Amino acid sequence: MTRLKGFIACTVFVAGISATAAQAQTNRNSQSAGGENSGGYVAQDNQYDFALAYQSGDEQVAEEEPSYAEEAADQHETLLWDGFLWGDRHFRKTPRPVGMPLYFEDPFINSDLRLIYVWHGIPNRSELRGGEIQVFAAQIRLALTERLQFIATKDGYSKVHTGITPDVDGWNDFAIGLKYALVVDHANDFILSTGFRWEWDNGTAFALQGNEHEISPFISFAKGWEKFNLIGAVSYRIPTNGNQGSQSIVWNLHLDYELFPDFYPLVEVHGIHWLTDGGRLPLSVEYLDVGNLGSSRVAGRDFFSAGIGFRWNLCDNAQLGMSWEFPLESSSENAQSSRANFNLVIGL
Repeated sequence: MTRLKGFIACTVFVAGISATAAQAQTNRNSQSAGGENSGGYVAQDNQYDFALAYQSGDEQVAEEEPSYAEEAADQHETLLWDGFLWGDRHFRKTPRPVGMPLYFEDPFINSDLRLIYVWHGIPNRSELRGGEIQVFAAQIRLALTERLQFIATKDGYSKVHTGITPDVDGWNDFAIGLKYALVVDHANDFILSTGFRWEWDNGTAFALQGNEHEISPFISFAKGWEKFNLIGAVSYRIPTNGNQGSQSIVWNLHLDYELFPDFYPLVEVHGIHWLTDGGRLPLSVEYLDVGNLGSSRVAGRDFFSAGIGFRWNLCDNAQLGMSWEFPLESSSENAQSSRANFNLVIGL
């Protein structure tokens, strides 16, 4: 669309210059045939002749009117009201986070579709006795205004294999919410947003979903410095029934650098701190960001991981992201040995 607008504007501009040059030549021919007038130029049909006006020393003001390209662009970009669907386009090409995609909510207000695949390895020495989890999901974000966004951040399908459960496939819980930009400073490449998510317990129980409803308020920010971008977020996970699920704080940090045009190597750090126990399973590990087991021995415990990867802006409307995560603590004390994240962001 941007290229089309540029092409239209360029065409209109070239056509205008050509018409002006043709008019100037016509006036010169008329001047040669009829002699010079007192002003040094011949006006035809009250049209302004820039070249001959310069020769005569006279000054005239040409009234500028909006071009067709500008009018068409304005009509195309405003749908129903300002900001609807388009949101805040200043941050449209800023790289999005890759790791912990269900709770690492960026602060940007745009419309996009995110296709997500996560492979999650479980340590053999953990209480889950090894295995793996695969998550297939699609997230939707819809800009309602330049500052308000609807988000649908959890859905999709999981394939679960652990050493203490049978191999099962099933649907994930479904989560939606709203996000609002509190502070927007384009001049300093800074944005601060807050919001909340509501998660239903509609998932498949055998796939370790469907345990309890959950509300999770969050706050997130992004700051750019030349080729660097720093993004951070904190979420508070609150199950509606404390006996069924544990409460936790989830925090994430992302740093990227534009090494080549549109290519951003990145590093991310993720953490979870459990505030309360659940009363559902006698375990000392939890399901991290994928779900909530309601483990009864997790209060006061922490999980830390780091990830390295990249974001690549394939075009103006698509970003490809990949990262490899590893825990920053003993594998026997958590439910993750390693994790691979793949996602594609398709935006307006």
